[in-house]
This record gives sequence, C-alpha cells and structure tokens, in this order.
Amino acid sequence: MTASKLLSVARSQLGITESPAGSNRVKYNAEYYGRPVSGRQYPWCVVFQWWCFREAGASRLFYGGGQTASCTALYSYHKKRNQAVTDYRPGDLVFFNFSGGTATEHVGLCESYDGVYITTIDGNTGTGNEANGGAVMLRRRHKRYIVGAGINTRDYADRVPALVEAG
Repeated sequence: MTASKLLSVARSQLGITESPAGSNRVKYNAEYYGRPVSGRQYPWCVVFQWWCFREAGASRLFYGGGQTASCTALYSYHKKRNQAVTDYRPGDLVFFNFSGGTATEHVGLCESYDGVYITTIDGNTGTGNEANGGAVMLRRRHKRYIVGAGINTRDYADRVPALVEAG
C-alpha cells in the first residue's frame, strides 16, 4: 500500500457532491452508517477520508482499522502516537482550523506542500464554506490554517502513523 494508491482513490472522487446541496447526504455517509443519512449531525470530511483509506486497503492506518466521523477523535488518535514528523507529505491527513483557533474543524489528504501552501483533497468542502461545503475538491491553502498532520509516510507498507503539530 502506497500513498500514491491512496491519493489515486481520493482523486477519483473529485467533483462528487452531496444531494441535495446542504444535506450531508452523500455516498460516503451511507457506507459509513450503513444506510442513507442526512442532516447537520452528519458532516463528512472525516468520513470521506475513512472511505478513501478503506478503498485503498489501508483502513489500519486511518484509525487503527476502526471508524470515526470526528476530526477531534481522529486527530487525538494520531497525536497519541507521539511520533513527530517535520513536514507534510503526500498521503498525510492534514487537520485545519479556519477561524484562527487550535481546535480541529476539518481534515484533508495532503497532495503536496511547498513550505507555504498545502494542497489537499477534501470531502465536504467548498468555495463558500471550507469545512462544510458539500463537495470533494482539491484545495490549496496557506499553512497558517494547519493545526497538525498525521500518518506522515511515503510508503505505507513500511512506515507507522505519526503526527506533527503546526507551530
């Protein structure tokens, strides 16, 4: 299992949107919950990442093979691993806060990082709402929005989950 496989799965979903708009009704939620769901209580940025890791055969690296739909829980899971990294690499889970705080509001999958801007593949994002926009999109954001990152790896076959906090 490589990061490129995971990114390929995520890229294949670009353009998928919830239907109807604003409903959180999307195929990733239906698979996660085992039935169609909709409503404010079903945000899906984390669920999208769960789906991608599962489809790529890397569920173990996402949340130890388990499930979570919570940015906070997923971030805490990786943070508890105490394996710090120093940069963001393709395949990392990148946690964001868009309002200037340190709490996690959103998660995306790192596609590239140039030292200032990070490009991620996100579920439930949009140009009108970064953290609940209803679409799978490729997003480019300034590093100031990054809270931290987990699963820093180039080759998932020989690396373990890790986390770096933005500073």
